[in-house]
Amino acid sequence: MFPFASHPLYGYTLDYCEPELRAVGDLANRLGHRLTTHPGQFTQLGSPKEGVVANAVRDLTYHCEMMDRMGLGRDSVMIIHGGGTYGDKPAALERIKKSVTELLPRNVRERLVLENDEMCYSAEDLLPLCEELDIPLVFDYHHDWINPSSIPPAEIIRRANAIFARRGIKPKQHLSEPRPGAETVMEKRAHADRCQRLPDDLPDDMGMHIVFWYRMLSLRMGVVDLMIEAKDKEQAVLHLYRIYGLQPVIHANLRPPAEHETKETKGRKSSKKRAADDVGSPHSAEDEEWDGK
Repeated sequence: MFPFASHPLYGYTLDYCEPELRAVGDLANRLGHRLTTHPGQFTQLGSPKEGVVANAVRDLTYHCEMMDRMGLGRDSVMIIHGGGTYGDKPAALERIKKSVTELLPRNVRERLVLENDEMCYSAEDLLPLCEELDIPLVFDYHHDWINPSSIPPAEIIRRANAIFARRGIKPKQHLSEPRPGAETVMEKRAHADRCQRLPDDLPDDMGMHIVFWYRMLSLRMGVVDLMIEAKDKEQAVLHLYRIYGLQPVIHANLRPPAEHETKETKGRKSSKKRAADDVGSPHSAEDEEWDGK
């Protein structure tokens, strides 16, 4: 939202636009909208490169400053993945722990949330660290399907929700589905236009309404916020409303789904212009570090 705000040389504070940020935050609070951020793949707290970690800390600090100036409460969290494993996952997890405990300012740490990913860190990999540091874990169903844990999702969600409860933060989960016909890991990573079903491990309280977030939409429930990560945005939410009879839908607002949904998207591309078919292939989070150069 603010180009170069976290740049090591050309960064700047957001005090110049605090009134505007406060107005946006006041509107979100008045409407009951939960605003969260998802800093990009360059935000690597477990990198062995000090410069990369320093840049990650600055980027998280910038996101936190924006949310603080908006006057957002504790439910407005910053979600990041574990990042790269660098050939030694336990060592990388220790570096994440050190970065969180020794480098992050308190207000930044209080908004930090980790999420399982589809390539490097399963929910099972992150859960012990999250429990030790009291950092909430956002469970992503799609990522868990590609990179599963040995622990059942229901147990992971129970333990993750316990962290949210201790912190006084409303739980949050992510839901998406692969595009039809996806076979390789890289193809399965791409999000479908819409989700066709809700996961079996959701709570029973299903009173939902739409919450906008970035270019995606969420379903807000009484006990957990479920973000729908789908290419059709609000149409994907209305689609689930209709399937499950969750909310009345104005048919004039509906748009039919694409007649032919292909495996190809205009989304993520490898920085090395090559596809990777298997977990642990040459292209992973390690390829996407930013060292500020």
